[in-house]
Amino acid sequence: MSEASAARRAWLPSADDPLDKLPPTARRLLAAARDLLAEGGFQALSLQAIARAAGESKGSVSYHFRNKRGLVVALVDSLVHDANRALLTETTGLPMGKQRVQALVEGEQRISADVQAFTGFFEVLPHALRDPALRPRVAGLYESYRQTVMTCLGAGTGEVADSRLLPLAALMIAVVDGLSIQMGLDPEGFDIRVPFRTWGAMLAAHLQSEA
Repeated sequence: MSEASAARRAWLPSADDPLDKLPPTARRLLAAARDLLAEGGFQALSLQAIARAAGESKGSVSYHFRNKRGLVVALVDSLVHDANRALLTETTGLPMGKQRVQALVEGEQRISADVQAFTGFFEVLPHALRDPALRPRVAGLYESYRQTVMTCLGAGTGEVADSRLLPLAALMIAVVDGLSIQMGLDPEGFDIRVPFRTWGAMLAAHLQSEA
């Protein structure tokens, strides 16, 4: 493989489902944690409660995830992985240009509109900001999300310099997170489609000016 090909592949986030790599016990623990998070928020995520809901021993959490922080990181990744994998599937087969940008923006709009998933994510986020051990691990997940968006925008293809795609990816994630909050607070009155159309037009125009 050439150095250029290796560099392009380095940008491609894994499409493998992180849950597929876990043994059945670990998957049951994560599923139980997701249910507890949805029902009772972050405070419901005690190791004892997770183990009991999964029908496993408390020690099994430490065995598979080392500690609560490890489980929380895996939990956050499981909440958003399917959506990010869908973005890659829907965009990377399209030629660069308006059609590809539109597919990305529509995919991100669906992510923002998933109030249940984002409610769980935002339950965890304040704790990650305050916990000096958890913070860099969740930051690593955000790095992966930025790389996903960059890949969708053509990172490694030479269409646009990768260094110019990074701030666009960061802005895209900020748009998704911010609009998801507004959607969650007012699901009946806030029309998420309008700002996403505006963002899509701005993104397409910017990429066209950089081509």
